[in-house]
Parts: sequence; C-alpha cells; structure tokens
Amino acid sequence: MPATLSRFTFILFLLFFFNSCATTEKETPVFDPEVSLNEATEKMKEGYYEEAREILQTIIAKDASQQYALIAKLKIADSYFEDELYEEAVTEYENFLKVHEQHKFSSYAQYQLGMSYFKRIKTPDVSFTIAQKALAEFEKLQREYPRNPYMDVTESRIKSCKRVLAEHEFYVGEFYFKKGSFQAAIQRLQALLDTYPGSIKESEALYYIGISYENLGQRDNAITTLTTLIHKFPATELSNEAKKLISSFNN
Repeated sequence: MPATLSRFTFILFLLFFFNSCATTEKETPVFDPEVSLNEATEKMKEGYYEEAREILQTIIAKDASQQYALIAKLKIADSYFEDELYEEAVTEYENFLKVHEQHKFSSYAQYQLGMSYFKRIKTPDVSFTIAQKALAEFEKLQREYPRNPYMDVTESRIKSCKRVLAEHEFYVGEFYFKKGSFQAAIQRLQALLDTYPGSIKESEALYYIGISYENLGQRDNAITTLTTLIHKFPATELSNEAKKLISSFNN
C-alpha cells in the first residue's frame, strides 16, 4: 500500500474515532437534579405518581450535593399522600422527621403526618384509633413547632378529631345504656364529659347519665345530673324532658 494512502486511511480512522466519542458524549447528558425534580413535580400534577417516585428515587441516588435529594424524599411522601396511599405516606413522613427533625420543612412534614391520619377518619364507630393518632400528631405539631404556619387550620383539625372521639365515647355509652348496663354507661359517658368538655354530645350524655342513675336507684345523683342538663342547655328539648322526669320523681 502506498505511504500516502496509508496515511489517508489512518486520518479517516482518527476522524471516525473522535466523531464516535463526541456522539457518545452528546447521548449521555450530565444529570441535573433540579431538572429531574421539576419533571417529577409535573408528573405528580398530572397524576402519574408512580413515575414521579421513580424519578425522585433517581435524584436521591445521584444527587451528590444532597440538596435536592432531601426535597425528593419529602416529595415521595407527598406523592403517596396525593395518591391517597396514606399508610405509605405516614411511613415516609415519619422517616423524614426521624432524620430531619429541625429542618425548615419539618413543620410541614409533621402537619402532613397528622393529615395522613386525618384523611382516614370515617364514622366515629370505626375511626377511634385513627382519630387518636391524628390528634396526637397535630398536638405534637403545636407543641414542637409553635411557629408553624398551619396553626389556625391545625386548631380546626384538633376540634374535628376531638368531636369524633367524643362521638365514639357517646356511641359506646349509648350502646351500654340500651343494653341495660347502666353503670358501664355512666362510666363511659362521664369519661366523655371529663375528657371532651363542651362536646356537641354533652347534653345527650347528661341525659343518659341521669336516667342511668335513676335506673340504678340513685335518685339524688339522677336529679343532680338532670338539673345540670337543665341549667347548661335550657333551650333544648332534652332540657324539657329532664324537667318532666324530675317532676315525675315527686309524684
């Protein structure tokens, strides 16, 4: 082979080699965690939660700075919450708080943890434990993050939880009353009055306690309880019923 042709062939080889390397570099862009985070956020907005979590997991694995990885961890919890997978959301928020208890997003994670329980509350007869957990998390938010921006809405959530818990206590107390277990009814309904003062079930609880005392032959206690009902709730129908009962005791 002539020397000139050999050199020409070698030059073509070098051009092909460097061109291949350049093409490969273009096909493998540098990982940008911010771009990936924005992509995951858009996926969540569109309802593609599983795809969003895959992107967020990639950020956690590849973000050397950990600046975006931390946000990705919180967004994974949010993706479960928005997907109504509340048990999984609880686990992720708890994991975040274990490691980042005093981070600037910690109060948000604590609020969302409470909401992950709150969203699962249904009727009082089946949601007692869930309402207890929601209440505990909201009270922890107020206690440990007193400057949190969710204070007003948290107060509302706490009242809702207490209402559910009070209604559950009344539900059980009423069950004992109808069953004829008057002492058990008194204990349960009195616990409602002591633990959740001002409950919407207070007047009914007093009424059933008063009747339970009468059925147990404890008339003085019955009169005292029914009189309390009359004084605290004078405009209610139960107050009128209490008055009739007390009048009947004297006949």
